[in-house]
Amino acid sequence: MSLNFDPNFYRSIQVNSDTDYLLLRLRQTHDIWHIVTGFGVDVTGELQLKAFELSQTRRPLAIVLLLGGLLGALFSSPLSLHSLWEEIVIAYNLGKNTRPFLAQKWELAWEKSLLVWRQELAIVSSKN
Repeated sequence: MSLNFDPNFYRSIQVNSDTDYLLLRLRQTHDIWHIVTGFGVDVTGELQLKAFELSQTRRPLAIVLLLGGLLGALFSSPLSLHSLWEEIVIAYNLGKNTRPFLAQKWELAWEKSLLVWRQELAIVSSKN
């Protein structure tokens, strides 16, 4: 890919519990989630993905990161806060209405097209 995604970017960690496995899986598939959802890799896209992740996993860290992003926007560009909030709400709702991303075995179907993945997961691109 032209964006130089590397599935082995993070150091190897030991998996000693279900929680360890889930956290590892979230880290390993983060970039895939960006591609399948259509969320960018800029600040807005990261916040959208965190909202999507929150609706799918209820992971507390997603709330913390979303709040941090909103506070950052409040201080750096308060006029953009309303549109950022709208994007976050759209992303959260998208996550609620799609099949669980965390349950997917992406690595077993690299040949599957993005369109097919989106259809199977019942996802409508955030760009629509």
